[in-house]
Amino acid sequence: MSAPPRWLALRSIVLRLDVPQYWRDAHYRRHLQALVAEGLGGVCLFGGDCEHAAAAVAELVGLAPYPLVVAADLEYGLPMRFEDGVAFPRAFALGRLGQTELTARIAAWIAADARRIGITWNLAPVCDLASQPENPVIGVRAFGETAAQAAPHIAAWVQGTQAQGLWACAKHFPGHGATWVDSHEELPTLPVDGQTLRQREWEPFRTAIGAGVCSVMLGHLHVPALEAQELPASLSPACVAALRQELGYEGVIVTDALDMGAITRHFSTAQAVEAALRAGVDLLLMPADPDEAVAAAEHALECSEELRQQRRQSLSRVHQMRLRVAPAQGSSEPEPPQSQQLAQALASAWRAIELEAPAELLPLTRYRTFAAFALVEQQQSPQATLFFRLLAQHTQQQCEFAYVSAEISPEELVRLKAALASPELIVVAFFAAPRVPPRTLRRWAELAAELVGTTPAIAVLLGTPWVPVPQAVRAVMRTYSDTEPSVVAAALRLCGVEPPELSS
Repeated sequence: MSAPPRWLALRSIVLRLDVPQYWRDAHYRRHLQALVAEGLGGVCLFGGDCEHAAAAVAELVGLAPYPLVVAADLEYGLPMRFEDGVAFPRAFALGRLGQTELTARIAAWIAADARRIGITWNLAPVCDLASQPENPVIGVRAFGETAAQAAPHIAAWVQGTQAQGLWACAKHFPGHGATWVDSHEELPTLPVDGQTLRQREWEPFRTAIGAGVCSVMLGHLHVPALEAQELPASLSPACVAALRQELGYEGVIVTDALDMGAITRHFSTAQAVEAALRAGVDLLLMPADPDEAVAAAEHALECSEELRQQRRQSLSRVHQMRLRVAPAQGSSEPEPPQSQQLAQALASAWRAIELEAPAELLPLTRYRTFAAFALVEQQQSPQATLFFRLLAQHTQQQCEFAYVSAEISPEELVRLKAALASPELIVVAFFAAPRVPPRTLRRWAELAAELVGTTPAIAVLLGTPWVPVPQAVRAVMRTYSDTEPSVVAAALRLCGVEPPELSS
């Protein structure tokens, strides 16, 4: 007997699981549990701590009549999505270090941590290239600016992840790096010709496929070189065909999250779901309206035997992925203690730092007074607070700290400058995580120039290295990462404190 359309529809969908909401909202919890019990394909985790995430996963897995796909975006470790766990430097910092064995080791540690929660699928690595400095969404999430830089680390990440029995995911095909628009907000266009697309943008994906990656994520970007209609790649039959036929990929294809602005601004949930199914995508990630998504998929499948057959093939691919990459029984090496992972994360972040400064400018301990400004998107920035706390702990001098956002008024800026007690040096730290818009970076640079004036200053770029640094700044420190170990390493480096060296 053939599978009913509703079952095929449910098995094709991976829904968002908001962990805090799961535990505080009984209606949300019961609704998700009912869909899982009926055969939902999977969930993608967000928020909360690891203990509550693991409990939610265990509860849902216990209700599922079939193995439940449990996904999460863990590009630099559990803290990318949860409140605890070990954070590692961003991919770009690892790419700069050039140690692929280190990249594989970090990927394996993250995978082992994820498995303890019940996660089966890490939606990483990023295979886009950081080829456009004003790209507001990729940047230091990429392993490099060129395929030659990025590809070896992509292969290492895939192998390190899948050796631990977790599925890896190469994203965002056909390449999101050379765009100017954040697909969380609107639909970008990839403005490259067919030759550039195939020779530059696809090379990292070829590497991932060659390394045996289990899945490939389609990005929400329009690619005129492949698709004449203004369709995102995630809904494009032409992009799916290119991945299958030109790159020879036989594994699972998943959309990027269907609740992102690139989709929701142009398509209803039903339209996006039906288009993705007709394009030949295997799994549909996080549609904006779960009930509308299931109903739309069910309706489309009821009307087409061809689509039903395609769904059966998709489920077979997911099953094969599960069989091919599964946790080995008793064969993995013992995981190092968290303290060793933290030490490795800090040492890696330290080594990735690039410092352009006159020898006499640092450390901060040589000055009687200094000031430090954190250029941030939100006044309450945990990363900036950590940075300030470390500077205070490792210096005994008089120091002044302030958070500065792009929204600061001219009057507030005047008052801030007037309050400075003639510091001998000013530190301007740009907390430039991915998704900080280029216009904000430019505004920060203007504010930094105002704050520095003629005082000797050092700019610390925590995140993107492509910040327009004011000319008055005498020194620049680039971390190529905005995660906690990079913030700690930058503060320690400013103070002349070295972390314990590791052998690797």
